[in-house]
Amino acid sequence: IITWTKAKRAYDEGMQAFRQSKGEEAITKFTEALGHIDRYTDARFARGRTRYEMRRFAEALEDFQRVVAEWPDRADAYYERGRVLWNLKRHEEALKDFDTAIAKQPRTWHFHESRAILLETMKRPEQALPDYDMMVALQPLTPSNLRRRGELLKKLGRTAEGEEDERQSEQLREAGF
Repeated sequence: IITWTKAKRAYDEGMQAFRQSKGEEAITKFTEALGHIDRYTDARFARGRTRYEMRRFAEALEDFQRVVAEWPDRADAYYERGRVLWNLKRHEEALKDFDTAIAKQPRTWHFHESRAILLETMKRPEQALPDYDMMVALQPLTPSNLRRRGELLKKLGRTAEGEEDERQSEQLREAGF
């Protein structure tokens, strides 16, 4: 119980430092928590996110590799590792992680957004369209979703559909959405 209490205190202090944008302090506290309990996966996840935010992608990848191994059913672990891989220019691996995250949690908007943008980066816009469709389905009153899908449709040669999405996007903006 004493070990767990120390680990939890260090984790909580790390979360507080993270919220205050004190990255170095947060990493130190999460590492301290992991020193008490090596399989304190919440602390490893938080340290990985902090490292990611600090653009320490190789270190963040190490954390998220462990997190995925310890929490194979947790969608956001794959998503976060995918973001790291993307920043490391390992696009195919990132895409696989985004696919896994979406398979585990198909109604999570930002998973679809990241995969769509990655697919466009990879010059595969036709594969991004289903993600934009899902983004519109999940948040139909968000003008940027319609605008972005409209832009993609126009790139794909579906001009009339793209212009209609852009028109609806503008109407939503004018209505205050």
